[in-house]
Amino acid sequence: SGTGFFINRVGHIVSNNHVIDSCAAVKVHYKGVATPVTVLATDRANDLSLMKVNVKPDDAFAISAADASLLDDIYVAGYPFGKVVSSSVKVTKGVISALTGIGNNYSNIQIDAALQPGNSGGPIVNLKGNVVGVAVSKLDYKKVIKDWKTIPELTNFGIKSSTVHQFIKANNVSSISGGFMDMSTKDLGAKIQKATVYLDCWMTAQQIKQVMSRKV
Repeated sequence: SGTGFFINRVGHIVSNNHVIDSCAAVKVHYKGVATPVTVLATDRANDLSLMKVNVKPDDAFAISAADASLLDDIYVAGYPFGKVVSSSVKVTKGVISALTGIGNNYSNIQIDAALQPGNSGGPIVNLKGNVVGVAVSKLDYKKVIKDWKTIPELTNFGIKSSTVHQFIKANNVSSISGGFMDMSTKDLGAKIQKATVYLDCWMTAQQIKQVMSRKV
């Protein structure tokens, strides 16, 4: 399972490629109903996916025209650990910690907001309610412990909004227009609930075996 978010009112959803990769079927859960999606495009290099579902969402996110700046306040919405904890969307808060990702990957940003399995594909949102990134990964703590003898803390990554813009533009899709004023936490919370979705991936036993056997 993973997270996605609506970018317009006609049902286009953005998420990570690794959330839907190799799935026999992908379903979006919205307002208590599970609906199959159509995968329109994927970008393996930047780990993005674009989908379409026959649903008219109550709200959607604008993809920010400008990338986030260092120390900008952000919120990350998603479904960490799927629905094991609860079926509600969860939100963590943090800042933009760095303007590059692992190995100076300039298509990524680093954030200190907590990410867990299931957060993948979720929106990283600024105070204006615009998406400045897509949650994608965190450091492998086992490798960090082995190499550095310490546990990594709050070192997580997202895909920059400029990269998302190029991806959806290349597929002739656009997001709604962005907001220009800071939102109240109440309004931002309502927007997150209406525009963030839970995604689940249905796979055959053979597909699961193939995924489990892949080298990272």
